[in-house]
Amino acid sequence: MRQAEWEKACERWAIIRQVYVDEPAVWIQPAIAHRKLGQFDVANGLLDSARERFPDLPDPLIELAMLQCERGWLVEAEALAAEARERFPDNLSVMLNSARVSARRDNLSEALVFNRQARETFEESSEPWLQFAELAMQAKDWTQALERWQEVRQRFPKHAEGFTRAAIAAEALGDGTQARRLRLAQEYGNAWLESVQETDLGENEAAHTINPPQRRNWRTFLDLVWTKARLNLKSEASQNHLRYLWWILDPVLYMTVFYIVFGILMERGGPGFIAYLLTGLVPFQWFAKTVQHTSNSIVGGKGLMHKVRISPLFFPLVGIVQNTGKQLLVFSMLGIFLILYGLPPTIHWLAFIPIVLVQLMLMTAVSCTLAMVVPFVRDLTNLIPTGIQFLLFTSGIFYTIDRIPEEWRSLFFTNPMANILYQYRQVFVENQWPDWSGLGWVALGCIVGLGIVVFLYRRLEPIFPRVVIE
Repeated sequence: MRQAEWEKACERWAIIRQVYVDEPAVWIQPAIAHRKLGQFDVANGLLDSARERFPDLPDPLIELAMLQCERGWLVEAEALAAEARERFPDNLSVMLNSARVSARRDNLSEALVFNRQARETFEESSEPWLQFAELAMQAKDWTQALERWQEVRQRFPKHAEGFTRAAIAAEALGDGTQARRLRLAQEYGNAWLESVQETDLGENEAAHTINPPQRRNWRTFLDLVWTKARLNLKSEASQNHLRYLWWILDPVLYMTVFYIVFGILMERGGPGFIAYLLTGLVPFQWFAKTVQHTSNSIVGGKGLMHKVRISPLFFPLVGIVQNTGKQLLVFSMLGIFLILYGLPPTIHWLAFIPIVLVQLMLMTAVSCTLAMVVPFVRDLTNLIPTGIQFLLFTSGIFYTIDRIPEEWRSLFFTNPMANILYQYRQVFVENQWPDWSGLGWVALGCIVGLGIVVFLYRRLEPIFPRVVIE
């Protein structure tokens, strides 16, 4: 806090103290604020009053000891810490405070004794372990500090200090790579960091058979994408009361709306129309959601991009993997529906796998391309929903191919989504093998497109961090 904020805090605590005079906080908290302002005598007076009013609380003694430390009165601070230990021998804050006072006196061995007592007595609390690592930082024993911060991460993976402070220790040792990994692991989890380290170890042992730098980079990158997508899915589910059930309800409600409008109100289709409709809507919704989700992903990831060096390709790939994870469940529901509807599985259903892979390649090419262009042309995000809606009505979702005039069908199938949806229906509705020639041309185009996308990302990688903040 700035000085003006501390002064305002002191004024407000003074007002509150007039009303709630019997509350310990109205004496101790303003004393801390006055200490931050360097008003030691005022702070001392407040803490003395708190000490008299609340003799059964250790907090006034603890804060008095810290106040004396800040004033440089270390003998008095030690006396107060000793008094607190005598009166409150089993209090965690008293043990930690004793360690802090000893550390301020540069008696780190004594500080470790008090800290060990706190760790052994309150093993499940994070504070003693954090202090244990900080003592190594104070001693500038960076190797030991890294070991202790690793233990903090294993015991308390949600504590940011286990990553950020460990990164400082790694930098002090001159290990910039480890420091960057630690900062990344703060967002993507300790499990990812451990997997990277295990990968490095395995590669070092097999250095005579592989190229360690190249394999490590790609494996680490893909593992990072997978970990981030998985964490995003867990976070997304935890924000709703129905959790993972929404992954099923959302597409079901979406498809129900279209069926009511086109199948009932407008009386389109006929026998088997609902199966025809759903085999088009389900894959298209996967495409639409993925493209919309990833189009602005690089701009949204600018914060991380400026902290660590990471390929911008990471951001759209996370969105693609995340949406694909949810879509697998939706495809399962579609399969169950088709069976109940009277369309049992046949050998042709095996073609579902290559069709899905081709669609995945198409979505990757389109999503990564849009995510790459949007930072340079931000207005494009306003056109993407319109483009997706255009594809919705030009991909044959609501009408059969025989309704399209013969002379226009070749043009119709130049739309890769129309081609892919046609293949799905060949397999699920018509019980036939897909048009391998048409699917092959789409796959070839996707492979070429992906190659161009990867090339452009590599060329533009140094430019993105500057462009996204403009």
